[in-house]
Amino acid sequence: MPTIKQFPWLTMTLLISFASVNAVLYTPALPDIATFLKITETTAQGTITWFLIGYALGQLLYGPIAARFGGKKALFIGIALQIMASIGCAFAAMQSSFAWLVICRFLVALGSGVGLKMTFTLVNEWYEPKIASQKIAYLMLAFAITPGLAVGLGGLLTTYIGWTSCFVAGALYGGLLLILVARLKMAPPALNPQALQLSHLRHAYQQQLANTQLMVGGLLMGCATCFVYVFAALAPFIGIELMHMNSATYGMANIIPSIGLISGSLCAGALAKRHPLKQLIIAGVMICGLGVIIMLIALMSNQSPILSLFIPMMVIYFGLSLIMANASTLAMSHVTDKAHGSAVMNFINMGLATLVVLGLGLYTIHAMLLPIVYVLVCLFMGMMTLKLANNN
Repeated sequence: MPTIKQFPWLTMTLLISFASVNAVLYTPALPDIATFLKITETTAQGTITWFLIGYALGQLLYGPIAARFGGKKALFIGIALQIMASIGCAFAAMQSSFAWLVICRFLVALGSGVGLKMTFTLVNEWYEPKIASQKIAYLMLAFAITPGLAVGLGGLLTTYIGWTSCFVAGALYGGLLLILVARLKMAPPALNPQALQLSHLRHAYQQQLANTQLMVGGLLMGCATCFVYVFAALAPFIGIELMHMNSATYGMANIIPSIGLISGSLCAGALAKRHPLKQLIIAGVMICGLGVIIMLIALMSNQSPILSLFIPMMVIYFGLSLIMANASTLAMSHVTDKAHGSAVMNFINMGLATLVVLGLGLYTIHAMLLPIVYVLVCLFMGMMTLKLANNN
């Protein structure tokens, strides 16, 4: 039963995509950043790795902060941190300091991580599981529209203004979201004065970690997230450096995968009320596997970047839409403590993606590295799906 009169679609759409936009907005500039700061491509990827570390850690912070001070104050804290850190990233060019850029990117992630965590918490508090799944599925349209547009915008900004402008754009995004959150009407929270005490945190998180369904749901989401961030880390170098696309063309081509997310999100929302969530997750995994096969064949036959990178990602993103909305809802439906449950789920989600992206630094970038990683992620996702299917 909803506890709000009207769902704030614009605010929640920008909120759920807050961190993902900040993660990918600057990715068309990675080759330029590597050249400007005189670092290797692998070192430049460190900005993504440290972002993901901050993103994962942030998921554990905002649950207790929201419980102690209220969800709205938690949102204010995270968004304000993102704005200040984004401005700090822009000053990295003036300092010519990669270390400064990495620190600020970590803080951007720590701040923007409030978006994903609070979105899942609020939607699952406001609605029963079936309706929550439908709402989240439609909110997944944000992942289709805003990050794809963000990469396109980042390509244009990098080409015509310079890579520091990507971080200024990120700060402006945070400013807009701050205004919308300030207008968001939320019920008075039931505050817990002990929420930030270590003993309370340890007990709360131990309870969530013992929830098998929550853990499996988090790992499935983590696999889905791996597809997104591995592409963000590798595709700029494959497309721009190896396949000779320019930054603007690469950025605009990233809108193609968004078609898969848009159509997938619409299908997930329409099917959520009529089909079991587990069936939709299995279908999503199979569609992702099909997209990976298409990518492998296209790269092995030396097809264009559009056919070998972006069309397969459109298919993969369609499958991810079915996985992310339903895996998160299925996991949260077995949790009574929504704040800490969503924190653990999203920590596992982002933690797995962080480990995978961190592992990319051990290998030299080549075109086939992308589908090889995707095959491994698909296999693990298949294992988690079988475990979920057998968990009654």
